[in-house]
Amino acid sequence: MKYFLLAAYTLTSIFSIAQVPAGYYQSTSGLSCSGLKTTLKSIITNGHNPRTYGDLWTQFQVSDVKPREVGTGSAMVIWDVYSDRPGPSNDPYNFTPGTGTGGQQDQGSGGTSEGQLYNREHSVPLSWFSGSTSTPGPATDYHHIFPTDKYVNGLRANYPYGKVATATHTTQNGSKLGSSAVAGITGPVFEPIDSFKGDLARAFLYFVTRYEDNMANYAANSEAAQAFEPNTYPSVDIPYLRLMIQWHQLDPVSQKEIDRNNAAYTYQGNRNPFVDSPQFVTRVWNSSCPGLTALPVDLVQFGGKLQAENVLLEWLSENESDLARYEIEKSINGITYQKIDEVVATNSRQYSYTDKSITNRGQRIYYRLKMVDKDGSYKYSQVFSVHVPLNSKLIVYPNPVSSYMQLQLNNNVNGTVLVRITDASGKMVQQHNLKMNGNTIRLDASQLINGTYMVIVYHHGEQLFQKIMVAK
Repeated sequence: MKYFLLAAYTLTSIFSIAQVPAGYYQSTSGLSCSGLKTTLKSIITNGHNPRTYGDLWTQFQVSDVKPREVGTGSAMVIWDVYSDRPGPSNDPYNFTPGTGTGGQQDQGSGGTSEGQLYNREHSVPLSWFSGSTSTPGPATDYHHIFPTDKYVNGLRANYPYGKVATATHTTQNGSKLGSSAVAGITGPVFEPIDSFKGDLARAFLYFVTRYEDNMANYAANSEAAQAFEPNTYPSVDIPYLRLMIQWHQLDPVSQKEIDRNNAAYTYQGNRNPFVDSPQFVTRVWNSSCPGLTALPVDLVQFGGKLQAENVLLEWLSENESDLARYEIEKSINGITYQKIDEVVATNSRQYSYTDKSITNRGQRIYYRLKMVDKDGSYKYSQVFSVHVPLNSKLIVYPNPVSSYMQLQLNNNVNGTVLVRITDASGKMVQQHNLKMNGNTIRLDASQLINGTYMVIVYHHGEQLFQKIMVAK
C-alpha cells in the first residue's frame, strides 16, 4: 500500500496570518518531524514567562471577550467556547466578566446549571499531567486554558475530546458528552462544536510540543493514556493524533485565535506555532516521519454513530491509489468477525455505510474495515464498537438523572405528545402534554426523588418506553 507523503513546502508567505516577530521561526527552515518539533519547543520555551493562575482572570477580560448578544449587563462578555454559538443564531446566554456588579466569574460556589458562572478550563485536563495551579507553569499556561461555563467544564471533567456516537448530554450550544465514535478512542468523550475543534486541537498540539520533555511522565497517567505517548516524539497516541489533525484541518485558524495568540505573546512571552503557521502541523506529524507510517496511511479515521435503529459507519481515506475495496466486517463478541458487505474504493475520500442493527438491540456490536488492495493484499482498520439500546426510538439522557432530563426521539415531531413518568410500582408520578417541533424534550426532574422510573412517550398511537435512574 502506498502512503500519503507531505507535499513540498516553502517558508515564503507562511507567516502572514499573524503578527509574528521577525525571525521568530527562522531556525525551522528545512526541518520536519521530530527535529522540527524539538526546535519549535525551544523557540516557544525561550522567552516564556509563566504567569500565575490568578492572572488568568484578568487576561480573560482582555483577550477572551466579544460583544454581548443576549441578556443585559456589560457590553463585552466572556467568549466561552462551550456556550458560544457562531452564525445567525444568538448565543444561549452570555457571561458578564469579573466579580463586580453582575460579574459571573467563579468564586467557588454555584455553577449547578448552564449560564450561571464561568471558570478556567484546562483543555488539556489538569489531572493528565498532575499539574499544580499554585506554581506557574503548565497548569497556568494561557495557551491551553480557556474561560468556559463552569457547569459544562465539570461535565467535560477529565474526558478526552472526541467524536460522540451516542450523546448522554448535549449542551445548549450543541457540545456533547457521550460514547466515542472513533475507533481507537474508548469510553466517554467530549465533543465541542465544529467552530472550536481546531482551536482546541491546536492548543493540545502546542501543549505536547512545549512540554515534550515531560511527556514520558505525563503519559504514565492512566487518564491521559489515550491521548499522550511517553516520548518526546510523536508525544501523541496515533488515534488521538489523527483526530487532532482532522479537527485542525476541519476548523482553520480564525481571527479569534490570531488575536488570542498575539495577546498571549504580550501576556506570557511565547506563541502557539500551529496558529502562526498551520502548515507546521503536517510538517511535524506526517507519514514520512519515522514511526508514523500509520499516519495518515489510506485510512485517516473510522467510526460511527447510532441513527434510529441503524448504525451509520463513516470513514475518511487519504490515498487510494492501489485500493480496490473496503470489506465491512461485524462481530457481536469482538473476537469473531463476519463480512456483511463491501464498498468499492472510488477515490471519494469520504465514505459511509448503514447497517440495520434492529436485530442487535441490547447488544454491543463491533465493526472493522478490511482494506483490500488491487493485488489482493489487505490490512485491517482499528475496531469501532457501539451499544445498541433495547429501545432505539427513545433515548433519555443524562441517565442517571439529576436535575433535568432530555428525551430524544429518532424522528422530528410537529404536534402534541403525552409523556408519563411512573415509579417502580407502576404508579404515575408525572404527566405532561407537550407541544413539540423537533425531536428533543427537556423535562425538569427536580421533584423526583432517588429511585427507578419508567418514562413513557405516547405519540400517534405508539408507546415508547425508557427506564431511568434518578440519583441526586
